[in-house]
Amino acid sequence: MFISDGDQRALERKLGQGMKDPVTLLVFVDDSGTSKELVDFANSIAPFSDKIKVDIQQADMGKNQKMKDLRLERWPIMVLQKDGFSRIRYYGFPGGYEFPAIVDAIAELSNSSTPLSPKAKEALSKVRRKANIKVFVLTTCPFCPTVARHAYRAAIDSPMVTAEIIDSSVFLDLAARHTVMGVPKMILNENTDITGAVDELAFFEKLREADHALIDSMFG
Repeated sequence: MFISDGDQRALERKLGQGMKDPVTLLVFVDDSGTSKELVDFANSIAPFSDKIKVDIQQADMGKNQKMKDLRLERWPIMVLQKDGFSRIRYYGFPGGYEFPAIVDAIAELSNSSTPLSPKAKEALSKVRRKANIKVFVLTTCPFCPTVARHAYRAAIDSPMVTAEIIDSSVFLDLAARHTVMGVPKMILNENTDITGAVDELAFFEKLREADHALIDSMFG
């Protein structure tokens, strides 16, 4: 994976100097080109910090026991792990505009700290049940990383949230299932769809509403 001089300096600051706790990049792959790109990505950024560990595993058509334990059914996928945390998953290869967003996620997970505003954190704190956020992206989309960061940060700041970032061009079946006509598209708790970029506070208010809608559907 080619990393420009400017990106190398940014990675040295973000990862080389800005990580507190170890983070493992757990990668499940097959023999596809996207899998090779994902492995290259993990192996290319790991040297920037001794806090980054890389664990490459064959998906084995979904028979891999770690995949089963994490309830993962598709690959290639990268899971960010730290001390039992495994709630950030990237499906595909985080290249293009997604590259800086995933690097931020690694650093912020390492430090257990995000720059979410107090109002966003307040909305997030009101999520009462386990929540799933799917964000469909394209690596060529300049608006997608902002929404991906919202999802990453929700997972880091709340033990209730799992964030799944999905490259629509790789996982066409998932994109079709969720009627992805444009990106970014968010699926919150399988009951709320949002297409287009949204600001931080609006995102977390929508997540809270999706959580309450899920509870209402269960008990109403």
